[in-house]
Amino acid sequence: MANISLQHLDKIYDNKVQAVYDFNLEVKDGEFIVLVGPSGCGKSTTLRMIAGLEDITAGKLLLDGEDITATPPKDRDMAMVFQNYALYGHMTVYENMAFSLTLRKEDPNLIHQKVMAAAEILHLTDQLNKKPKQLSGGQRQRVAMGRAIVRNPKVFLFDEPLSNLDAKLRGATRREILLLHKRMKATMLYVTHDQTEALTLADRIVCMSMGHVQQIGTPLELYDTPANLFVASFIGLPPMNFFKVQVEENRVCHPLFSMQLTPEEQQLLKKYIGQEVTLGVRPENIAEGDEISMKVVSNENLGMSTLVHGYLGDVRTSDSSLTCKLRGWCDYRSGDVVKLSFEKRHFFDSQTTAAIR
Repeated sequence: MANISLQHLDKIYDNKVQAVYDFNLEVKDGEFIVLVGPSGCGKSTTLRMIAGLEDITAGKLLLDGEDITATPPKDRDMAMVFQNYALYGHMTVYENMAFSLTLRKEDPNLIHQKVMAAAEILHLTDQLNKKPKQLSGGQRQRVAMGRAIVRNPKVFLFDEPLSNLDAKLRGATRREILLLHKRMKATMLYVTHDQTEALTLADRIVCMSMGHVQQIGTPLELYDTPANLFVASFIGLPPMNFFKVQVEENRVCHPLFSMQLTPEEQQLLKKYIGQEVTLGVRPENIAEGDEISMKVVSNENLGMSTLVHGYLGDVRTSDSSLTCKLRGWCDYRSGDVVKLSFEKRHFFDSQTTAAIR
């Protein structure tokens, strides 16, 4: 397939608004890259610059070592799957999937072979004579993917392809995209605001905020060793809990609790003694114990686990709210007091928001 190199890409619109700042990324042949972040972070703009649908203000875009920064979209050998499917309503599924090849005036027999092969991969063989309006949302998205597959491009680009589907269809279509990637071993770049999609699909994730890349790494790296407070709060569901704490020689102190530091944590926070840092703990890294007391507000029973929401102390404040994910089915009631311990802790510099490592 293809290697892609994005070198110092900037995007500044005519109204002087900068959407992307100094974007750098090396995509290996056959890699599945997911760009994730909240709305307005620049992820779709970056994808559109790669596709050629947005001009690159500064920087270079290389495909297999060739500079394609100014190459027209039709000559980039990339196929894009859009959020809204972009199917022709008057055409059948077969005609939609064959459309780009028909425009190129390829051999009809070859077109038929490619369409049938893509339809088999996507389980659309019995839908080829239907119009898009006769299909479900998941089937329409598969047709859009099929239209990209028949082109056999060097790069597949996905712009939030699952956002119009309900939860069940999102899960099923997500699995189909993952299987498609494993089967085709294609280079894919995928944009989403859903961190679950990012964690389950990506070989590597690019987490963005306000036009800046916050961290690039494997899903486990972003989940287990977030680079800063933004990544820590965005990756993971439910999100990480945060508390401002004062560092002492062998412990950290909060107005509502005090915790002993491990020898490794003491070494990590040595230069922060006497200063304030941010303590972060994921809900799934909290267990029943004896370090802190939480007053329960509500339960969310999920079957294998329970989300317990509450607060520390007697008064609920922004710095006392806590969510924990406990194993099994819990029947806590509002007002119950639960004793807990933090099993894994993250620390962040309060000034720079960078992770302390």
